Amino acid sequence: IHGARKHNLKNFDVTIPRHQLTVITGVSGSGKSSLAFHTLFAEGQRRFVETLSAYARRFLGRLDRGHIDSITGLAPAIAIDQGSSSRSPRSTVATLTEIYDYFRIFWSRLGIPHCIHCGKPLHSFSVAEVSHFALKHFKNQMVHVLLSDHHSTHKLEAMLEKGYKKKISENKEYIQIDRVIVNEKNKKRLVEAIEIAYKENQGKVILEEESNEKHVFSLLPGCNSCDWYFEQELNPKFFSFNTHWGACPRCLGLGVDDSFKTCPECHGMRLKKEFLNVRIAEKNIMEVSSMSISKARDWFAEQIFTQDNAKIADPLLKEILGRLDFLKNVGLGYLGLFRTGDTLSGGEAQRIRLSSQIGSGLEGVLYVLDEPTVGLHQNDTQKLLSTLYQLRDLGNTLVVVEHDLEMMRAADHIIDMGPGAGEYGGEIVAEGSPKKLSQKNALTLYPRSETVRYLTSKTPLHNQNTPKVLREESSFYEFKNLSTNNLKNIDIRIPKGKISVVSGVSGSGKSTLVMDCILPELKKQFGPRGRRRSSVDVVVVDQSPLSGTPRSTPASYTGALDPIRRLFAKMEQSKMKGFDLGRFSYNVARGRCPICEGRGYISVAMHFLSDVWELCEACEGKRYNQETLSVLFKGKNIADVLDLRIDEACEFFKDQKKIVSLLKPLSEVGLSYLRLGQSVTTLSGGEAQRMKLAAELSVNEEKETVYLFDEPTTGLHLKDIQVLWDMFRRLSDRGHTVVIIEHHPEIIRLADWNIELGPEGGDLGGFLLFQGFFKHKAT
Repeated sequence: IHGARKHNLKNFDVTIPRHQLTVITGVSGSGKSSLAFHTLFAEGQRRFVETLSAYARRFLGRLDRGHIDSITGLAPAIAIDQGSSSRSPRSTVATLTEIYDYFRIFWSRLGIPHCIHCGKPLHSFSVAEVSHFALKHFKNQMVHVLLSDHHSTHKLEAMLEKGYKKKISENKEYIQIDRVIVNEKNKKRLVEAIEIAYKENQGKVILEEESNEKHVFSLLPGCNSCDWYFEQELNPKFFSFNTHWGACPRCLGLGVDDSFKTCPECHGMRLKKEFLNVRIAEKNIMEVSSMSISKARDWFAEQIFTQDNAKIADPLLKEILGRLDFLKNVGLGYLGLFRTGDTLSGGEAQRIRLSSQIGSGLEGVLYVLDEPTVGLHQNDTQKLLSTLYQLRDLGNTLVVVEHDLEMMRAADHIIDMGPGAGEYGGEIVAEGSPKKLSQKNALTLYPRSETVRYLTSKTPLHNQNTPKVLREESSFYEFKNLSTNNLKNIDIRIPKGKISVVSGVSGSGKSTLVMDCILPELKKQFGPRGRRRSSVDVVVVDQSPLSGTPRSTPASYTGALDPIRRLFAKMEQSKMKGFDLGRFSYNVARGRCPICEGRGYISVAMHFLSDVWELCEACEGKRYNQETLSVLFKGKNIADVLDLRIDEACEFFKDQKKIVSLLKPLSEVGLSYLRLGQSVTTLSGGEAQRMKLAAELSVNEEKETVYLFDEPTTGLHLKDIQVLWDMFRRLSDRGHTVVIIEHHPEIIRLADWNIELGPEGGDLGGFLLFQGFFKHKAT
């Protein structure tokens, strides 16, 4: 790459080795994503579009050349990030991984239909099988080949006109196709009669003995006892809950009714009842889809088929088992195949797509990944690395944006961005193999690299002040007999005013414990936040997206935008022109740019590619019209102010205590590099979580508070984690209780109290492995 200058990149050159695993790391905001996604992948996408015909490009819009001089040796690029998973309730882990497509073929080819009334297996008979049955059981007997009595008058008349006779038997009317003495000599005649009956009677025929006993046969699977038959041959489309052929007619394949209660007809299984009664080894397709990935893998591995069926089953089992193994190897064995896409975390969704790429077997591809270790326990990180090596060894190039030290040490090449965030970053401060960057003199060679500092340190994080000793007689919050989801009736203690960390492998029950057990119990005990009579507040800071629209910014989210707008509305120029508070809102028509409607960017629809946002040429990204921008405060208009970094804004508004009080917490959680007017949709999960924390801190209440955090170190460099840890320690020192769901070994080491769940994910998890001081655990 020559002359990279996207966003804050400082016009540098860099060489990324092909067919190797390269980690791009650096402090938050240093330019990692700008290099990996907005330069490398974006140029790969642009070149792909250029290979299409001129006709196709007409519908895709124009992709501008990236902010680079040139890129050579670029392979076809695929980006696997954390932000593009399906949010549709129809999507499940099974459909997202395309495993469900193989399930549908598996059950349509090998499944045995059962009667929806009595539950007995259905049987079907070919013409040859019916004739064989007759020769075996009715040899040398007179047999009547009949059509059933379920026929219309029109059908009866039509058959009589063709020369067939009507037969009355046991007070019922039948159409007689033929009567035949069953023997080898008359076999051809018998077969012809059966064929005609099947053709004229929708695949059904009746053979009547001389004793008037009747035997019903069907070309389609059917139950003679209940007189119920499949109307057509099994097809994979019947097992799709996204088509009208297979979807339950009551809930339309969603599994829930209009009031979001379990559908009473399909009982949440999404399919029509006739297809839920197609079984293999007593399991229907949805019962297996409801298993975890690990359990489903074991179930398929146990299946044994006859020699004829094995020809169909073996290639399908190979694909299914292979894909389930890929999912297990990226640490997702605990996930239920039936789990909907909108409930997956960003890290889980990313690893699902990663496993699909391995299953595709592509070679010579450039894969760009965004923190694939997010949400992974150290045990699972090794499995993920094996998967990445497998992808690399197929002949692919991997570029991974990552902060995990274990991932860095396992990489072939490291590129460290920095030295700071925003305009203080955008440079390559260290580059080379992990061995080179970990040697004793590495810090001398790369003095500006924070990554090298941590790679060469035995204890990367530390407490700024020695925490108060946690004594056994300390006061605790206690939670007993917890058994929600996979928790195994455990008792938990949380020390008040201290930092507790809940850890364990993926799927072991950490989120269930904190968010589904501890949180509801605390809310039940103390009530919602802000309740005056409550002695304790409860605050949740999780990984869910920030509320609001793409128009939301750090200024609007923290509430600082209102006093800023009020300040501009009080200026003499505003009073002369009659501008009120609303004039300085980019959500109000009279003050904003009419072309982009206050967004600053215009969306270009790319149809089968993701949409591209281009700078608005009318306002040049400033959001406001010229008249609004004519009002100045200290020589800056409101667009200039929104372009300030948080730290710059605190200095600029140092005389405005209200504004500074709302913005200062952002600096305290390490977000001083963000712009006031930056869209919150551009923030990573870790940045979004810290912004929530900053918003909570700006409330500045003295009331005792319990803070619950869900993996707050996500997306953070160790330098940023140190800033965050210092904030946790300050909260604890003020008497607040901090509970953190976390995998990071340094956070676990520094915590006052440790709770570990396991030993595995899913049903094999939920046990309390350890509870107490970390020093006790270590020994």
